[in-house]
Amino acid sequence: MGADNNNNNNNQTVDISTADEDKRIKKILLIDTITKECKSSDNKILQQINNAINKGSKLEATILSGGYTNYSYKVYISDKPDELCIYAKLCFEHALWNPDKNSHHDLQRTDEYEITKTISSLIPGCVVPPIALLDMNHNDETMKLLITEWSKASEQFCHQFIEGSVDPRIAPKIAETLAVLNTIQDFDPEFNETSKSSVFDLFNSTYIPRARAASTTDNPNDRTEVYCSSLGEDVMKIVHANIKDYKERRDCLNHADAHVFNTLVEAKLSADKLEEFGPNGDVKLCDWEMSIAGSKGRDLGWAIPFPIMCMVTHALNGHIESNESIELHINTLIDTYLSRMVDAGHTPSDLAAILRTGVGWMGWKLFLVFYILGFMTEFLPVESEVSKDRVIDSMGVLGMKLLRVGYDTNYIPESASVDEIRKVFNSLVEEEVTRAQYVFASGTSKRKPRKSSMLRSANRRLSDTELLYLAAESMKRLFLMLRKHYRRIQNKFQFQKTLTIIA
Repeated sequence: MGADNNNNNNNQTVDISTADEDKRIKKILLIDTITKECKSSDNKILQQINNAINKGSKLEATILSGGYTNYSYKVYISDKPDELCIYAKLCFEHALWNPDKNSHHDLQRTDEYEITKTISSLIPGCVVPPIALLDMNHNDETMKLLITEWSKASEQFCHQFIEGSVDPRIAPKIAETLAVLNTIQDFDPEFNETSKSSVFDLFNSTYIPRARAASTTDNPNDRTEVYCSSLGEDVMKIVHANIKDYKERRDCLNHADAHVFNTLVEAKLSADKLEEFGPNGDVKLCDWEMSIAGSKGRDLGWAIPFPIMCMVTHALNGHIESNESIELHINTLIDTYLSRMVDAGHTPSDLAAILRTGVGWMGWKLFLVFYILGFMTEFLPVESEVSKDRVIDSMGVLGMKLLRVGYDTNYIPESASVDEIRKVFNSLVEEEVTRAQYVFASGTSKRKPRKSSMLRSANRRLSDTELLYLAAESMKRLFLMLRKHYRRIQNKFQFQKTLTIIA
């Protein structure tokens, strides 16, 4: 047993050392590539960097996030780190964010560059303008280097929901950005189509099997499985309708990953003052690599699930007042987005269809991403693993109910209006928040002060890949714990059996 642990530790040391060396080499290559680009670029910022280098200043790079798909950096002139700087994302040949390690996701990043260039020109301020897309090669590894301007909005928006205090200036800007994107008339229906393959793998390897298992179990383990088993075969009809939406709908351009970890806002002046925000309310929607042509309402739906999960968590902690600003954010986001759809010429029936789709995709994220995968749940402000499991189960139940709103016309008639769909959505969310509130009130836990997001202390961004990796590690630890527990029970049973034989 001890020898196995030592071997594991040695392997881990080698892996960390190799990863650090890889980051060091790539950092040198990155600085060299950007330095060369600055010499010939007509971009004003790169020209300023080149002038500073020619005068003897040094170009430095600090890693912001890094995982299995890319490394992102702040690249800056050493004596002017906050005045003369750019953002650089070094993108690997294959994106291995999918839990299926055999799934490869080709991302050449050309589409990401083009769509950010387009959107930043249509709605200046909410998307960071790209500067260049460069090729990098090292040891037969092909990479793309995406360079953009540096954004003063540099903190992930998720912090505010975790802390239960959300800047009211942000929702209208996000809604405007998504609405502009979703109403572009002239677009390629096959835009970035190759990015879909690994999502299909996720559907086949995880979504469909887990949904089928939950709907057919005779021995449900939680509320989600109880609810799914009560629906029976209808669960799979809903799941396949949701997947068909992803495969076939080409209504508009989608960001397709517009959640709060991919939204940057100004950092608070003080992490301890939860009610304060940055002076300007700046916001940037980033990480456009998954952008595709898809359904109207999908982007809206993706922006809301993490805030909902935080609402249930705060209620479970006895901090129900924290949900006022989160609820305001959600309502403002929906109101503003639908208002812009009206401005774009959409009819009341169009709006109902758009909202229905949005609610359905909220359900997808709650059910698959939070309940099944445990993605992003590592950062919830829960007091115990029991509370965390309770929140995750709540997301599973709510997720399947919202999927029904989106794709089950027997549950919500096809003729339902925007107001009717919204009323159902609000009541379903309120039901889970109220349940969590009741659990807190009926328990023995004392209400504790709200805390600053634990992610602040890391002072770096977490990419989607890192989030998924952390979720996978959490699942791995749970599996090992359960296996150890099972073996202990098995050994105890065997020992008792031996005693019986001896007797």
